[in-house]
Amino acid sequence: MSVSLNILKFFAFAVLMLTAIWCTGAVYYTVNWHGIFRITGSAGFFMICVFLIFKAWHGDIFPALDLLVIEILVIILFSMLTPRERFAGTQWQTPWGRRPNVIFDGNIARISDVRDFVYFSENNYLVRYKDVEIDMDKVCHIDLAVSHWDGLDSVAHTMLSFVFSDGKHLAFSMETRLPAGAKQGMIPGMYKQYELLPVIATEEDLFKLRTNFRKEELFLYRTNATQEQCRLILKTLLASIAEQYRTPRFYNSLTSNCTTSLSPVLRWIDPGFTGDIRLLFNGYSDELLFDLGYLAHREGETFPQLKERRRVSKYLQCDQNYSRAIRTNL
Repeated sequence: MSVSLNILKFFAFAVLMLTAIWCTGAVYYTVNWHGIFRITGSAGFFMICVFLIFKAWHGDIFPALDLLVIEILVIILFSMLTPRERFAGTQWQTPWGRRPNVIFDGNIARISDVRDFVYFSENNYLVRYKDVEIDMDKVCHIDLAVSHWDGLDSVAHTMLSFVFSDGKHLAFSMETRLPAGAKQGMIPGMYKQYELLPVIATEEDLFKLRTNFRKEELFLYRTNATQEQCRLILKTLLASIAEQYRTPRFYNSLTSNCTTSLSPVLRWIDPGFTGDIRLLFNGYSDELLFDLGYLAHREGETFPQLKERRRVSKYLQCDQNYSRAIRTNL
């Protein structure tokens, strides 16, 4: 067998093996079995895949075809699984108990279930929601919040806050909706184990939880979006949230997370934006936006200087009004 055929054979079997590993994860996480049966069942599936690959490697093409059919079947069944099927009857953890909805009446948006929790500690809070009505013609600014935890630079949670001419603020966060008793993990997040939940909330809820109780390091930036862009982004974001109310979406650790779900904002501002690796390492998303010219800054100010100036913890005691305090020196 020629060298080129050997390389082609190796590549084909590597693809089959990697696909088998992915399919094993799909079987482990999405087949409705529990306890030891989940472990033994998925292990048995993987061993069958390895056996078929071993047989095929030694010259029998039919086991490879059998494995290909099995993998295609798993992929099809996995792709057909919807959030309504996966989470039918699910009890959600309290912070993500309600999904917001939006009803439009011309330029007026009526938003139900805006989260407005009152926190006494990170895990001790008063559950409170409210309905709000906003005039989209009054939005004048978009601010970006980037919140780091545990001293991590490359990982962060990104949020948006819309500022209105009447002094109101409305914060948005794409979050992982966790079933009761579940813990978030990157690998489960790749196998349809969580919903993607848009949280619309007050800044005293979304931001203050992180700065005052979780003690995260939050940075707040003013974007350069024009008023017309602000209206377009707000309306499009609210329309997407209304659509998600009717048709929920799965969270995915890589492709549909807190940052990538907000990345269309970049394309609404700049249709030429094609993507950047810093959307995956979202702790650098503010640096990306600075490099693209989307963050307001002073003449000659470098990104490290801007980031230090916009460290919210420096301003929390400046004003009893939280939203006003975190915009000190903006």
